[in-house]
Amino acid sequence: MAKRSTNCFKIRTFKCKMLILCEGLTEKNYFNALKEDLGLPKTIAVNVFQSNKVDCKGVVEEAIKKAKREGFEEIYVVFDHDNQAKRDEAFKLAKDKKIKVIFSSICFELWFLFHYKNSTKAFISETELEKELKKCVGMENYEKNNFKHYSILKDKLVTAKSNAEKTRLSVIQNNDGVEVFNLNPFTNVDELVIYLESQKQ
Repeated sequence: MAKRSTNCFKIRTFKCKMLILCEGLTEKNYFNALKEDLGLPKTIAVNVFQSNKVDCKGVVEEAIKKAKREGFEEIYVVFDHDNQAKRDEAFKLAKDKKIKVIFSSICFELWFLFHYKNSTKAFISETELEKELKKCVGMENYEKNNFKHYSILKDKLVTAKSNAEKTRLSVIQNNDGVEVFNLNPFTNVDELVIYLESQKQ
């Protein structure tokens, strides 16, 4: 009788188990679409979730619990300024727990706008920024949480990364001593995008 193999299943070893916990559905949809488009290796486990919390400090606290419970090694939280209170507490807690913060001011839509143009305007509200975004080709009918935005924007990703970095460096330089969570405009979404792109290698 032939000997039955005892190695029926292979245990997958992950090079990286990563959590991206997003404050809103727009951010979750975007990063899920990016993850699928990049076609990351199966050894890279990128888990994108929408937080159950409605405030930025709560998002960080939820990420801490998820990481401990599910064993995530790389942890990112994604949230906006949106005139929220406790931004300072959220940043401090994230730093203490070695969690990376992806922050946009005044909101995540600034990252979308950077696909079309550079802007150092300090938008005072999400509504004002969305009004500007709707002037851009392909975004005239922009609606939050719509999954199709990534497909419209992806060919402009190089431009977005460049504009985000230029604006960030300029705003930091011109606001010496001001904490990141009080800067406007600001986004470092490009840093997470570049990190995910690097995982393809």
